[in-house]
Amino acid sequence: MVAVEHDLLAGDAQFPTGLKVLAALRRVLDDPDSSASDVTTLVNAEPLVVARLLRLANCATFNPAGVEVLSVEHAIQRVGFNMVRTAAAAVAIAQLRVLTDTGCGVELADAAWLRSVRLSVLARLLAGTRQAALADEAGLCGLVSELGTFYLIQRAARYPSYSGPTQRPVLQDLLVRHAASTTARLAATLGLPDAIVAVLRAWHEGGLDSEAARPLLECMRRAVQAMPLVFDAPQPAGPDAAPLALPGMAAPESADLVRQAGQALQELLAALDVGGR
Repeated sequence: MVAVEHDLLAGDAQFPTGLKVLAALRRVLDDPDSSASDVTTLVNAEPLVVARLLRLANCATFNPAGVEVLSVEHAIQRVGFNMVRTAAAAVAIAQLRVLTDTGCGVELADAAWLRSVRLSVLARLLAGTRQAALADEAGLCGLVSELGTFYLIQRAARYPSYSGPTQRPVLQDLLVRHAASTTARLAATLGLPDAIVAVLRAWHEGGLDSEAARPLLECMRRAVQAMPLVFDAPQPAGPDAAPLALPGMAAPESADLVRQAGQALQELLAALDVGGR
C-alpha cells in the first residue's frame, strides 16, 4: 500500500486535454505582449472551452442585459481573461471527473464537483460586484479547490487496493491526507494566478506566503464557513419562523445572499457541467 501511495503522489501528472489548454492559456495570458487575438486563437483550438466560455458569457451573472454573445472574441471581451481561465479550468476538471466514472470513486468525485461549484458561486458573491478582480479570482479558486481530489481518484482507479467495491474508506483516507496538498501542487504546475496558488497552499500548510493574497484567503474562508448554511440548512418557513442570519450579516442580507446563491448555482452548473452524470 505504501508503494502504491508513493506512486500516486510522486508520479508524473498525465493531464487530459483541458488541463493542457489551461497551462497554455496561462503562458499566453501572463505574457504582456499577448493580445486578445492571441487568446482567441488558443481558445478556438479547444471546442469544449469554446462551448463553456460562450455559455458563461451568456448567463445572467456575466450578461445581465441578456444581449446574446455568439463569438469567442466577443465572449472574451464580455467576461475578461480571468473567466477564460475559469472556462478552461471547468473543462479540465470535468474531464478529470469523467475519468473517475469507475470503481468506488464516482460518488466521491460527484460530491467534490458539487462542493467546488458551490464554493465558486458563494465566494464570487461574497467578494461583491465592487471588487470585480477579487470576485473573478474567488470564483476560479473555488472551482479548482478540489482539483487534487479528482486527480487522485482517477489515478487511484487503476489500483484494486483503492478502487474495489469495498475500498471506499481507504480511498477516503487517501483524499483526506493528500487531496489538499495535491491541489496546491497541481495549481502551481498549471500556472494558476499566484494569489490562488498561495491560498491553496495556505489551506494545506496553515500559513500564507503572500500578503497580497490575504483578501482572497479571507473571502474563501468566509465562503467555506457559510456554505453549509447557504446550501444545506433548512430555510425558515412561516410567519413566526426566525430568519436565517449568516455570520457578519443581517437577516435580510443573508436571505438575499441565499436566494442569489441558489439561482447562480443552478445557472453555473448548467453552464459548466461538461459530460455530467
